[in-house]
Amino acid sequence: MTITTETLVRHWAQFKAEVDAGALVVVNHSGGKDSQATYAVIKSHVPADQIIVVHADLGDEVEHEGLADHIRANIDHELLVAEAIWKDGSRKTLLDAIEKRGMWPSSAARYCTSDFKRGPCDKVIRAQHDWKAKPRNVISCFGFRAEESAARTKRPTWQRVERNCTKTRQWFEFSPIHDLLTAEVFDVIEKDGQKPHPIYATGNERLSCVFCVLGSDNDIRNGAKQRPALFQKYLELEERIGHTFRAKQSLAEIVAI
Repeated sequence: MTITTETLVRHWAQFKAEVDAGALVVVNHSGGKDSQATYAVIKSHVPADQIIVVHADLGDEVEHEGLADHIRANIDHELLVAEAIWKDGSRKTLLDAIEKRGMWPSSAARYCTSDFKRGPCDKVIRAQHDWKAKPRNVISCFGFRAEESAARTKRPTWQRVERNCTKTRQWFEFSPIHDLLTAEVFDVIEKDGQKPHPIYATGNERLSCVFCVLGSDNDIRNGAKQRPALFQKYLELEERIGHTFRAKQSLAEIVAI
């Protein structure tokens, strides 16, 4: 089944030219509905051997349980897992990083994204090909949608990523479902024969971290309901570092509202 979006049509000429030239097309998969719809769109237009699926594994203390297994059950490709690593080679966890910094991430300091998602995923992607032996471009795809926020409405749907470009590789970021509404996203998932993560059935609006500083109050409260022991661990960390989960608002206050 071919699945097309307005955003894909708008960038079709450049997208098709890159795919026809052999570009490596990456689906950055969080396990959420938008990643699932992105995967469905991409696999309907790109040869299977040009697609890779990458997931930034943040661990059970951050992610919803069974997330990697959920992704594997809904894709036809191998799942490549990216993990953040300290300089000594040990696993770098988000909660450890928060404790060392003494501060939670925020919209102005999104080190949770740069250090635990973007950096590790880029490293995994670069390892998938011998760029010097055979020049090849990359299209790194994300499920960012305009409906989610004002910031994502303004986000470019196709852009060159300078930091990852070399003499033998051009690297682009693409958001093929940028124009889709939530109901349309779930429709794409159903038509593709996928199943959304069960957390949506419990009331979550999005699937991000269980307790995301940028998440909705609804999803944070649901996280506390679904994972009470983990919620307690976050409360203890918040008290230990003396920095509130959000500016002037503690995690306990968010859940109690």
